[in-house]
Amino acid sequence: MSVANLIGEIESPRPLRAAGGRVVVVGWCLLPGAATPPPVRLTVGSTHFPLDSRRTRADVAALFSHEPSAAQSGFAWEGTLARGLHSAHFEAQLPDGSWQVFKELTLAVETTPFAAVLDTPISAGVLRDRVKVGGWALDPVSPVAELSLRYGHREIACRLDQPRADTAATFPGVAHAARAGFISDDFLVAGHGPVRIKARLADGRIAVATTPVSFSIATDENHGLELDLTARHIGLASAPLRPPATTPVRATQPLNILFILSGSFASNSALHVAALANELAAAGHRCAVAVSHDPETLCQHLAPAFRGLTHAEVDAGITFADGRGPDVIHAWTTRENVRQLAERLRTRHHSRLVVHLEDNEQQILALSLKRSAAELARLSPSELNALIPADQSHPTHSRAFLQTADGITVIMDKLREFVPPGKACATIMPAADTRTFFARPIPTEFRATLQLPADTTVLCYHGNVHASNAAEVRELYAAVLELNRTGTPVTLLRTGLDRADFLGDLASPIAPFVIHLGLIAHHHHLPALMALADIFVQPGAADAFNDYRFPSKLPEFFALGRPVILPRTNLGATLRHGIDAYVLDRADTAGIAAAVRALRADPAMTARLSAGALAYGVQHFNWPRSAATLASFYAELAAS
Repeated sequence: MSVANLIGEIESPRPLRAAGGRVVVVGWCLLPGAATPPPVRLTVGSTHFPLDSRRTRADVAALFSHEPSAAQSGFAWEGTLARGLHSAHFEAQLPDGSWQVFKELTLAVETTPFAAVLDTPISAGVLRDRVKVGGWALDPVSPVAELSLRYGHREIACRLDQPRADTAATFPGVAHAARAGFISDDFLVAGHGPVRIKARLADGRIAVATTPVSFSIATDENHGLELDLTARHIGLASAPLRPPATTPVRATQPLNILFILSGSFASNSALHVAALANELAAAGHRCAVAVSHDPETLCQHLAPAFRGLTHAEVDAGITFADGRGPDVIHAWTTRENVRQLAERLRTRHHSRLVVHLEDNEQQILALSLKRSAAELARLSPSELNALIPADQSHPTHSRAFLQTADGITVIMDKLREFVPPGKACATIMPAADTRTFFARPIPTEFRATLQLPADTTVLCYHGNVHASNAAEVRELYAAVLELNRTGTPVTLLRTGLDRADFLGDLASPIAPFVIHLGLIAHHHHLPALMALADIFVQPGAADAFNDYRFPSKLPEFFALGRPVILPRTNLGATLRHGIDAYVLDRADTAGIAAAVRALRADPAMTARLSAGALAYGVQHFNWPRSAATLASFYAELAAS
């Protein structure tokens, strides 16, 4: 196939957006030296659309006065495409008959949008009566399957399939328009605010329409007049995303990098991988991240610069933008589903294999299975194979996996104890996402809406509870209860999932002192909540689990600029007590309670530790620096 230096441009307004499915394209194209302009076509998927309508272009002729075909190089095309987001390739035919792309653009094709109207008993203004309401809702492509009215904090379900002759007359080409009417299932309930109509369409799409109607219902059988639903809304303070502090150095030899995770994009490991992959992509590397399940959780990340895939998709075949497979496969831990996939892909693509360690995996396995390492060692290979879940590390296979790796990365130096002798190794420190995790003032007005006494100390712990940390998180809850029982008002703000029943007899007495918000799916929503805290606490003590881990929440604690209480293990083993953090030999019930009392009694120390946390975070936690270390490590392995 010939390769020619085509010159051309698409001049339709950007981005290319086609309302109602109708596409209009205007542009020009010429082949230098040719007497006539080349035939031009639009290719979408496997379909070609000839752009036959030629236009005289005096402007192009003036710009390229030496080109004989410039004056006739213009073209236009109008046609219909299916709804959706298309990759549009504009191609020209060369003298040898082959077609060559001269422009590639994204083309958004939109059909007539979803429309909805509330017209019974009013079509505009404020409705204050407890009545049933109705109207119509129509999408020209797909019928409405479910519909509700939303106002204030309320949602009212509606019955569908009501006859509407007026809608049928307005939309004669839509078969389901004749029964586009709806009516609310019940009378309106107490609530205030503008009305939005939300529909789930038969094809699975969600559509929302605003209306010029507001509902203002003061009371109902469940809400008395003493409850003022029109009170001013007080929200958490929002802050704009902060831009990156540095621009990464562009890679001279970009790599194709595949990270393999054991879980979904919602895991703590995924936060680290996403941050590194984004930084590597900004430096010019091509990155993909494969997860074992729930790939839709990628939407929980802010502007990912990498491809999100599943294990199955990667196993079926992966190529990067340059048409090649991965140069580096980075297996994020030795867990079985990661190990097995990484070994298959390494053989297939002849990639460098890097394995990341972030925990004492064998201790986690023992805690998860409730069997000691010695008990597991006594099992036969077949018994052990049958016992190990896919998302845990196999005691034997994981060691062999590390032996065959080209290199190992660790989240902290202590984990180098598990690295085979002589194996290349790099420590990749975690960090916080500085776009959202930064020093924020305590939102005092919002705290007042929680009706907390003015002298209440708010602690914050954002994290899941599982078999490995259940005992130490219980110590945190017990400390909160002890403080309140002895006259020190403390409230624990908690997010995350409880995968272990860790409270037992504490559940009832601790309940008044805990605000448990459950899982916050989008991690970038956490900093505004964390700003409510006076102090951050990481419970625990030195042991076979904590000594080898780096709690991912710690860099985020330090970034918020609050005093941090933590045990003298993992990161705490390197911190200066009273300067960087409040470091305890054991962050258990007694230790945490004593530390909170000491900080409450000493405002100067609280201020010093707030400043110390910020300073330590700036000095030690930095994703661009960690990604640069990782890129250098990859380069060394590639060179070897």
